[in-house]
Amino acid sequence: MYGRLRQSSKTLRVFPNGTRNCYTIRPTSGGNSSKYLIRAAFLYGNYDGQSQPPTFDLYIGVNYWATINFSSIDSYIHNEIIHVVPSADHTIQVCLVKTSTGIPFISSLELRPLNDTMYQTDATTLALYKRLNIGSNANIR
Repeated sequence: MYGRLRQSSKTLRVFPNGTRNCYTIRPTSGGNSSKYLIRAAFLYGNYDGQSQPPTFDLYIGVNYWATINFSSIDSYIHNEIIHVVPSADHTIQVCLVKTSTGIPFISSLELRPLNDTMYQTDATTLALYKRLNIGSNANIR
């Protein structure tokens, strides 16, 4: 059933305690990059035998990123955001916030440094709306 998913998505960490649980990441990109692609993935898969997927919010620091709401127990959700780390901070906080039902969890969290010349914008975050491959006959990675 889950054969085509990345291996990292087939694991999970639950956060049964507290309303807000955060990962604090200190990037060590080797360069002077301040721009990062952050990808969070979630696969409920009825791990707790309750057949009740949770609903919870995802934040970058204190800023709302997304609501994680599963359409079924087998739903796979991934969210991506491009985030610019303030030069004085040098840390990224990814937080799962309990909102109403169930216990927040995460299957995988990825952080990839990006060249600072990519995605020129004054915004500190850019959320993925849709990714399309237009005009190519091959998959591009």
